[in-house]
Amino acid sequence: MSSDSNSKVREFMGQVQEKMRTLVEEFALGNLSREQFHVIYDKYNTQLSIVEHALRGADPETVMGIAQDGPPTIKLREGYTAKALGMVIYSNRNGTVIETLGEFDVAADKISTVLNDLSHMMQANKMVERQVKKISNRHWLAFMPARYTTVVTLFQNEPSQAQMRQLERLHHDFEEANRSFLQRTTVDATKLAYPFLVFVQKKYKA
Repeated sequence: MSSDSNSKVREFMGQVQEKMRTLVEEFALGNLSREQFHVIYDKYNTQLSIVEHALRGADPETVMGIAQDGPPTIKLREGYTAKALGMVIYSNRNGTVIETLGEFDVAADKISTVLNDLSHMMQANKMVERQVKKISNRHWLAFMPARYTTVVTLFQNEPSQAQMRQLERLHHDFEEANRSFLQRTTVDATKLAYPFLVFVQKKYKA
């Protein structure tokens, strides 16, 4: 391999390694889901494995062409970005549905067990944390309990930690804005403000 070809291969490897470091940092910050991380990391790792052949004497032009082939990273990232399709807001007081936003086509048995478990924990004054569960190849449910309500959100693709933090903030604002209504025995959904609309509508239309 010529020194010029060797230099190009090593430059490409350095670029891929830098992308991998950036990817790791993005996941650490919560900006990527595990699915996004795994599929993009796999692409970069495959690229490194391929170009290593060039350093062992394979034709650098051919090897580089193979390494650079495949879908662009931006397409992989977008293809695995979670979109909030819809959500259901449940009352913690009696388990009834307060409101459904967006499209939420999920069988009851995929929700009821988790909701019952969360309800029992809340009644026992135990620490209750949000849960994210995969229910099909590309669909996930996020269960987010709070003081008055529990929100169940249907996502296409796994949500990132950053998206979950945003949803948690919206849930907090929902309960604060509607506190006087949510404290009542019967909740009139038509009188409530829904910060979630920003999240669901934006993600659904994306």
